Amino acid sequence: LIAAYIKDQENAAPCARGGAVNTQPIDEQKAAGNYAKGHVKIHGLDISIENQKGSERSGTGSDGKKWSVKMPHHYGYIKGTVGKDGDQIDCFIGPNEKSKRVYVIDQKNDAGGFDEHKCLLQFSDRSEATKAYKDSFSDKKNRVMKVTRLSVPEFKEWLKHGNTKRPVERVV
Repeated sequence: LIAAYIKDQENAAPCARGGAVNTQPIDEQKAAGNYAKGHVKIHGLDISIENQKGSERSGTGSDGKKWSVKMPHHYGYIKGTVGKDGDQIDCFIGPNEKSKRVYVIDQKNDAGGFDEHKCLLQFSDRSEATKAYKDSFSDKKNRVMKVTRLSVPEFKEWLKHGNTKRPVERVV
């Protein structure tokens, strides 16, 4: 555990937004989620950055094949949320800090059913958000089931009162 902590500190790189991020966590750290992450507040939401823009994200797919991709944008999760997979809801952070829109992608699994959400904050429009999402995968599979554009208040309402374990529906 101490060796993992030391490695965590050695591999921490400054993040342009929110502190240092360990750019090379070991597999055990990835599984446990206990490595250095950046932390930012966007629209009042607490976000942990797991992979900063330009870093390499890697893993092993369900087919047993290793994959890696250079992240085009910061990627992490919204703290205090729970998605369909039981983890906190994933998000990408774009370059437009003035954007008041959030794009929520209902990601599909290999069978074509709903897998989980990917939320895109600070993107100017749907096409920019969708491209950022697609560019974050090295295999170029089409994982987009649906893209829903929400205002920041609608998004917060969905996080608080919506069913985050099913495809997005507006909360009234």
